[in-house]
Amino acid sequence: MIIALSCGPTQEILFSLFGGFIGAAIFVVYAHYKMYKTKYYSEEYVCFSVGRKLFIYLGFLIVNLCLATLLFWIFTFALTFVFT
Repeated sequence: MIIALSCGPTQEILFSLFGGFIGAAIFVVYAHYKMYKTKYYSEEYVCFSVGRKLFIYLGFLIVNLCLATLLFWIFTFALTFVFT
């Protein structure tokens, strides 16, 4: 990685951040799609109360966002080494 002295991010850093963001966004969309297609969601999840659905979804969202953050940094650092 090259450190720029021109007070701006280098092209490699911008590409790696963009790639990390795209990778994390694809993961979140894919995880939501896979959950939506499961038998559990179509048969049992619809019968729960609103409070329980909200609790389950918030738990799912917290786990997904933690994994997406981890994937973002992994993709960012991996792509930084690819572009340099």
